[in-house]
Amino acid sequence: MNKTAINIQHKHSETGGEFFLLDENGNKTAELTYFFVDNHTVNANHTYVSETLRGQGIADKLYQALVAFIRDNRFKLIPTCSYIAKKWERENR
Repeated sequence: MNKTAINIQHKHSETGGEFFLLDENGNKTAELTYFFVDNHTVNANHTYVSETLRGQGIADKLYQALVAFIRDNRFKLIPTCSYIAKKWERENR
């Protein structure tokens, strides 16, 4: 990965949202998606990082953005994505 800052973007609506990265051509190269179970609960259900970015900590950066969002809004997290579930369980023992 080059030394430029990683610009994780966040797009959301009343039903759910995503944290993502775009390449220089505007193509999505990594994403973490979620949906709202109710007004206070988020289900993080999918994480994807393109092969060109794997092994560089991108999934963790997406996860950290999700955790900040969860904590800032005092949401409850239900992680159904296996990657997110493992990290969440490790950090919240």
